[in-house]
Amino acid sequence: MYKCYFLLDNILESPHSGITLKLPGASNHTVPLDYMLGHFDDFNYRNFFHTNQIEILDPHAPKFIVSIVHMPTWVDTNLSQDSIDLLKNDPNVYLCLISVLECVLSTKELADELNSKGIPLHKVVVMTSNMQAHGNNIDGVNYICVNFWESISRHHHQTLPNISITTPSQLSINRASKKFLCLNRNIKPHRIWLMYSILRSNVIKQGHVSFNLPSVNRREFEMVSRSHDTLKRIPESLHDDFKRALVRELYNRKLDILDKYHIINYNSSIKPYYNDSLFSIITESDTSLNFITEKTYKAMMNLHPFFIVGNPDQHALLRTRGYHTFEDLFGIDQVTNYTEALAMWSHIDSKNIDVLKQNIKKKYLDKLIHNQQLFLSRKISWNDITDNLITAVGSD
Repeated sequence: MYKCYFLLDNILESPHSGITLKLPGASNHTVPLDYMLGHFDDFNYRNFFHTNQIEILDPHAPKFIVSIVHMPTWVDTNLSQDSIDLLKNDPNVYLCLISVLECVLSTKELADELNSKGIPLHKVVVMTSNMQAHGNNIDGVNYICVNFWESISRHHHQTLPNISITTPSQLSINRASKKFLCLNRNIKPHRIWLMYSILRSNVIKQGHVSFNLPSVNRREFEMVSRSHDTLKRIPESLHDDFKRALVRELYNRKLDILDKYHIINYNSSIKPYYNDSLFSIITESDTSLNFITEKTYKAMMNLHPFFIVGNPDQHALLRTRGYHTFEDLFGIDQVTNYTEALAMWSHIDSKNIDVLKQNIKKKYLDKLIHNQQLFLSRKISWNDITDNLITAVGSD
């Protein structure tokens, strides 16, 4: 007897491999269920069944049909008519939509999609990475937040053979030639104004800096660079200079070789840049929402003090999870715009690199090792997620 069951619909017929979910559309794209769920602590498949086996299950236990959407990119649901009928007619069958890769939601579009298929909104729970949505009903649909990125990042660091990890015995603080590492590998407004601040602070030679993926489209870059979301973070008096810099100075900067199709770079080719620098300036995927991804955990696994540019709540969230953050090292509590970035760069510029090395070894090394070990051991439980799903639909 289980508290609930999970039902599988539209999966590949693959008895010699893991469970693979079919995605909507004619492209025949799929997603392994293990990638979405299998890395959570306590996870197992004992209470997963195909929808056509529902008759053998406890009729009174809540059952969640599992499916994938990818907000904000697409919200099409890939459900058989049998599953839709179960959602309409069985009071104990619900729909669990997994949308964890991004934190931005398109709640109205999702509700419209569900309504178009006659799926009762109150019987739907979306598993998301958006913390603000947790426990809320938005446009008629229930949402819970799961800590997907910490869990999957740990799984990748534990299992991928060619990944960058620095052990305490490998740490080479004394040999570092640069103060900082700053990776900006996709077009986002905060990465653009931060890069402008690096150039105007004249600190670029003090760090290893990447800027833009190899597949960046120049037209897209120009559009984002000149958008309100970028310009509002830069003093208006500097807008003309910034626009000139877009043409003359903000060009692509490459460190290690990247795969244009896999934007998450887990290759060990980045390890020399971690080892040749003292700390990381991190531009997370989103600056408005409290969203922490592999970018921060990669710094932890390479024993780097770090500062996250954008939402200061990201540092606070890490501290609630038991991690150390390092605002005192950077002389500032938050960097949410160009002016605050200049203050941070000025502080970094004022510090002698040899003094920084000694400071990190004496004051921060134990904290760096603590962060790395906590990342590898902290429990992120599937049982807690299951409880949240049951609570969301009001089933005890």
